[in-house]
Amino acid sequence: MKVDLERFLKELETLVNIDSGQGNPEGITAVGDFFADRFSSMGWIVEKYDLRPDTGNCTVVKNREAERYDVMLIGHVDTVFSYGEVAKRPFRRDENNCYGVGVIDMKQGCLSMLHILEALPPEVNEKLNIIAVFNPDEEIGSRYSKPITQRYAKLCDRVFVFEAGGSNGAVTVERKGQTALAVTIRGRAGHAGYMFEGKSLSAVTEAVYWINELQKFHSAERGTSVNVGTFHAGEKRNIVAEEARVGWDIRYEEKEVCSELESCVADLVRHAEAGGYQVEFAVRKTTPALVPDERTWAYVERMCAVAERMGRPLLLKKRGGLSDANHLAACGPICIDSLGPTGDFDHSDKEYLAIDTIQPHTEFAYELLCDLAEGK
Repeated sequence: MKVDLERFLKELETLVNIDSGQGNPEGITAVGDFFADRFSSMGWIVEKYDLRPDTGNCTVVKNREAERYDVMLIGHVDTVFSYGEVAKRPFRRDENNCYGVGVIDMKQGCLSMLHILEALPPEVNEKLNIIAVFNPDEEIGSRYSKPITQRYAKLCDRVFVFEAGGSNGAVTVERKGQTALAVTIRGRAGHAGYMFEGKSLSAVTEAVYWINELQKFHSAERGTSVNVGTFHAGEKRNIVAEEARVGWDIRYEEKEVCSELESCVADLVRHAEAGGYQVEFAVRKTTPALVPDERTWAYVERMCAVAERMGRPLLLKKRGGLSDANHLAACGPICIDSLGPTGDFDHSDKEYLAIDTIQPHTEFAYELLCDLAEGK
């Protein structure tokens, strides 16, 4: 497969210059419609799911209706940036890189999916049952698209996720899971000099207890990190704090940590309520770790053979960030992540795409599809 680089970059410019952050459903839908129109012109089946007024459409395309699908390709069309960011830094390019909003996270991956599927030989398209998904809300944890993507993932043997690959071409089969917590603990305010007489309860004291208990999970050996990202409490030094708000981001490699954390949080709630405190969760979300099984490692061996035929090594990279692979793998398919072209500094105004990664990364994913067809 030879990528038409100038056409790719021109189309990428069009996509990057559409504001498609959360809160701008029109922009998210416009990016999805770009892909819907192209696949419709190819004769593919196009489905549009209107998830919510503030989120935009989820676009699903299929080369045919089938009971089982060989592979799902997935990318997200939303960005982390607010409306108006494109006006501040529209698409631009120099000799080596492209810059702009979402240029690496991940409009380049979505566009790669299109170019790969456009280029498939008829005999490959005939052998494989393929779905491609353009997700509108990955940057908020695929909160509303999960019922759709998970339903299709259960029908698929493999899922290829087109998040940006490693700068050395590395793909991902392991990602950390996440437990996100934001809790408000309420006690009883009072004068610091009369805590016993007034029967006041310091929300800070209980919050610190929670922090210490959850910090016990922090372990480099187990690959678990515990970050207290926010802590807000109290008004004055001599007033017993009535309310404390704490936010955690906990990442882990081992699936078992997820259930251990759930048990710990349940114990903490019981501890607080027994002490007379009230507990309210603003966020309590769990995303499973992406942990490869025997089927995945067997497929990695096959991917190595494909890479070897192309004269390149297959490199793997563990990642601490989340992607759709985390929750889709739990539906049963083999998940291969980070197949898109790459750059650096995503989620920042320095975000860029390295132009020389477009051809090799896109070609490798194309060859994986051809190899799947040969194996049937």
